[in-house]
Formats: sequence, C-alpha cells, structure tokens
Amino acid sequence: MKDVDLSQELALLLGELDRHVSSGRLSPDTATLSDLMRVYQVPGVSIAVGHVSGQVWATGYGVTGGEVSTPVTAGTAFAACSISKHVAAFGVLLLVQDGVLDLDADIGEYLTSWQLLDRAGQRPRVTVRQLLAHTAGLSDTWYRGYAADRAPSLLQVLEGGGSTTTPPVRSTLLPGSRFRYSGSHYSVLQQLMVDVTGTPFEDLMRSLVLEPVAMADSSFDQQFPHRRPHPAARGHHGGGAGVPGGWRVQPEMAAAGLWSTPTDLLRLDLEIARAASGDSKLLSRDLATEMWSPQIPGGAHGLGTELADRAGCRRFGHTGQNVGYTCFSYVWPDSGTAVAAMTNSEDGWELLASIRAAADRRYATDVTAEPLGDVAGRYVLRDDYPIDIAVSDGHLTFSAAGQQPVVLLAEPGGRYLHPGLDLEVRFVQTDDQHHTLELSQEGVTQTASNLTVRND
Repeated sequence: MKDVDLSQELALLLGELDRHVSSGRLSPDTATLSDLMRVYQVPGVSIAVGHVSGQVWATGYGVTGGEVSTPVTAGTAFAACSISKHVAAFGVLLLVQDGVLDLDADIGEYLTSWQLLDRAGQRPRVTVRQLLAHTAGLSDTWYRGYAADRAPSLLQVLEGGGSTTTPPVRSTLLPGSRFRYSGSHYSVLQQLMVDVTGTPFEDLMRSLVLEPVAMADSSFDQQFPHRRPHPAARGHHGGGAGVPGGWRVQPEMAAAGLWSTPTDLLRLDLEIARAASGDSKLLSRDLATEMWSPQIPGGAHGLGTELADRAGCRRFGHTGQNVGYTCFSYVWPDSGTAVAAMTNSEDGWELLASIRAAADRRYATDVTAEPLGDVAGRYVLRDDYPIDIAVSDGHLTFSAAGQQPVVLLAEPGGRYLHPGLDLEVRFVQTDDQHHTLELSQEGVTQTASNLTVRND
C-alpha cells in the first residue's frame, strides 16, 4: 500500500459507483460521483482516503452553497453530525486511561451540575460504558439543532427547559438491558466530562483530542465556521433548498456539534487503528479494542463506534446526519485504509452509501474460500426452505426450495454469486467444524444452518 498513489485509488473508487447500492454488490448500472451528485441534488462533497503508514489524499467536489458559493476543497469544513460521538468517545477513553474516569463506575459519582433520574424521580445506576455504548436506556432523542439566537444551554437540553425542542433526558429503559441509539447518552457524557474536569467541553476536546491527533481543521466550538478564513459548507434540505442561516447550532456538542473535514476524521480513525495494533502514543491497545468490541452480544456498536465485523466486511467508524448534512468515516483495519466523506445535503446518504459500498469491495477483508467438498450438503434457512449445495465438475451448484439448480459464480475472497439473481453466497465455518451458509440480498444477510452430518 505504501507505493500506491492514493489519488489514483480515490479516482478508481469514485469512477464506478453503484446506482442501486442496496443490492450490496456492484450492479451493471454504475455511475460516477458527479452523476450521483446530480441525481440526488447534492451541492458539495468532500472525501479523503488515507493509510496507517501516514499517507492521506483528499479533494472536494461541487460547491459550498449560499449566496457567495465557492468550490468545495479538501479544507472546507462540514458539520460532522453524529461522528461527533465517535470523537467524543475517544476523549472519554483518554480520561479513562488517565484515571479520571472509570468505564464501569456509576455516573452519579462524576455528575455535579445535574443528575439523571427516571420518570418516578429515582436515580438509576448507569455507567460511563453504558452511555458510550447506547445501552443506558435514556430518552430516545435526535437533535435537530437551533437557530443561533434560540439555542438553549446544555443543562436546558438535559432538563427539557428554555427553548429546547427535545424532551428531558431521563432513564426510560432498564440500564444495560439493550441497545438504543440516542443522542441523549452523549449529552449526559458531555456534562459529565465538563463536571469532572471543570473545563468547557469545546476547550477540553481541543486539548484532549483535536490537537494531539492533529485535527487542525476541526472544532466543537459552535462559532468555528464563522471564525474560519474560508467559507464552511452550508447545509441543504432534501431537494436542494438551503438551511436558513446556512446551518444550525448544536448545544449537544458531544452528540452532534463537531465541525471537521474528511482528512481530520480519518486521522482519528487511523489513530484508533494504530492503537488497536499497539502502535499509538495516545490510546492503549486495550481501550482501542474496547472501542471495536460489541457491547451487547451480537451487536453492531462498540464504545462510540459502529461495527461491521462479518466475513468479507470488516470496518469500524461512524456515520452521521444533521439537518442539512450527511457524512461517514470508516477504517478497514485489515488493509490499513480509511475513507471519510462529507456532504452538505440531507439527500447525501444514498451517494455516501455508494461510496462506502465501493470502499467495502476494495478494502474489506478477503475470506479464504473453503474446499468445495467441505461445504456441500443441505442447509435450512427455515423449516420450509431447504437449500442444497452440490459439487459438479469442480463447481458449486445451488438449489433452493424447488428452484432449478444453478452453477454459482466464484469470486475472489470466498464469495459466490448467483448468475441470474441479486444474491451473494458465503460459507462460514463454525466452532464445530461445520459450515453455515450466508445469503446476502439487497444488503440483508440471512444465515442457513447445515443439516449435513460429517463423519470425520
């Protein structure tokens, strides 16, 4: 990878995007980034690709929007939306590493300005870990932001007072019992970090995370886009209408208030990747591993991190959507590559999903194909839906629930494609040396169990 031209990598990535990304694999109907920007009326896109070796390459497409619209560049700042949670989580773990916080301590030990209560006015036991992992069971909230002259304080957000448009933050589910994604978890973390350090959140995150990671074009300060010498990307609603005032203010900074660039976002993800390999001077290997570990068995969320950790697709990072913006930042650890992309449109997600799918194909883990004879047999998707896999002339044949047998098309990385349907097949070895069959259609993966008994 060290000898690869990242600008060429990005050109290859963006030159053949799937118009129908929900299929989960490249269809014959492909498009360029410019095509998709036009289809979804996305004014501007910024994107960066980098490698753990230190290489980074970034560029911009389209315009910032507004009355004085300028071209988007690699340095144009966008709202980072919920990727703010990912960055804030890194800050929390640095405080844990320094002994300021304990992941499994009751947050009541740290909060002094405000206390979390349930609907009966009782204080539940909630931990820092549960807040990070969205398992504390707090109020289900998505933060839409405010006009600059109507923004409440964070304490008003927590209590549902003043001009706030969201309900009070309360404990509403049994703590630790299940995953519920909600920005309210990170509003409590924000107040907790301020209380325990005595430092305004934006200043704390600058010294704790942004400066050490060299995220020079990033800030949680809500005045940041006004203070930059270059125009920030202005947000757009679906259909292309601009957000009045250009963007909204987010007092819920840890949940949704970061301003950043793709280059800065992937710097953080690459630092976490280095930490997980024991090569970071900032974060320990154990805590980086915690970020990448499901906090609920079988879950897809770690500590402030979205997880995809299945055969053929291993990546970690976060996505985001605010009023007027969409974005993602991911690292594919097995190739050591990270990609981040940001748009100034609420309609940007389909475009971003196409970029992410293309990056999955290029950077995700390759899976070694299992010997054909080992995967032959009958699999059951459900009681009335058997699937028979056989070997014929060195090829796999596939027959499902009365359908005619077809020869599967072998692809690199242990993948097999149905010749006439949008269907991808993988075989995954289980602990008992048998295999399960994974069927992927339109981005949904189902698992069929093997009924064949082997006499090894």
